[in-house]
Amino acid sequence: MNEKLMDFIKNQGIVWKIPIASALSWELAEWAGSKHPYLAPLTVILSIQLTVDKSIQFAWQRVLGTIAGVLFTVLITPFIGINGWSIGLFLFVAALCVMCLNVNHAIFVQVALSILMVMYFQSKMPSYPLDRIRDTIIGAIVAIVIHLLLFPPDSVNKARNKLDQLSNHLSNQFTNTALWIKEGCPSHTAHALQKSLFQELHQATTELDKAEQSLRYNPFGTKKRDTMNQLTRQMQLLRSGYSNLADMIRVFAKWSESGSFAKENQQIWNDHVSELAKLVKEWNNDLGESGTSSSTSKVSAMQMKVPVDMKNYLYPAALYMNSEQVTQDFQSPTKSR
Repeated sequence: MNEKLMDFIKNQGIVWKIPIASALSWELAEWAGSKHPYLAPLTVILSIQLTVDKSIQFAWQRVLGTIAGVLFTVLITPFIGINGWSIGLFLFVAALCVMCLNVNHAIFVQVALSILMVMYFQSKMPSYPLDRIRDTIIGAIVAIVIHLLLFPPDSVNKARNKLDQLSNHLSNQFTNTALWIKEGCPSHTAHALQKSLFQELHQATTELDKAEQSLRYNPFGTKKRDTMNQLTRQMQLLRSGYSNLADMIRVFAKWSESGSFAKENQQIWNDHVSELAKLVKEWNNDLGESGTSSSTSKVSAMQMKVPVDMKNYLYPAALYMNSEQVTQDFQSPTKSR
């Protein structure tokens, strides 16, 4: 029961942080003399995001936009009436100012909301403009403090699991590529192999970025930052592995289309790529056991040396292949038809 409760507290922070921060911000707003204390928890609800990084970003945007919108409205409203046209004019002028200052769109939204609300409530509730600024600041501070200090969101474990899946998938892709080679590298399946590679890579990269953001403002994340550095290094290796496999698939497809990919070569490269699949799998197993790669297995000792008679042609051949690919990708539309 205690473990389930702790898991809930750690992993479902938004469920309990928003109510606690909302209640606290309301009480603080009332204590500060606000007649509109609901504005503080409103800021809390809007500010607490999935990561601390996004929460801080939204909070300061709301505070800045609110202050700008309130001051702009308070200074100009006494000189014009309040109706639909004046509201539209205010919003238009605000939009022009935001555009000229190249300000974030989220700030403009807060400016616009403040203009609308202050124009409507100021004549009925003279304290509303001051309350809006003060309560917004209170809500933003409470939201960030609670989100940052009480079990801040942590995506490191999720990123680690995603990289583990990515490693297994890469090993499986090498195995699938070996089978594809054995079948003679049919061109109609080459694109499917490459597409699945990059989809998985994109998902893992996104998860890793989220994990980095979650630790950016975490004052208690020293150990997790070390883990994050390890995951980043692993990601670099996996990204290189995916890139190399994608290039190999492209080369095999070209070789097959040339009609010179003999059965003997197919068997040789089927064996080579199968060994690479085992190598990636053992590398991932080592990471799972120790957290760092220290593979000394038989597979990792495997050497795929270039035959002596091919060494002089290895680099030019690779360069020609890449040049040909760039030419095909960027040739004029009329020539590609």
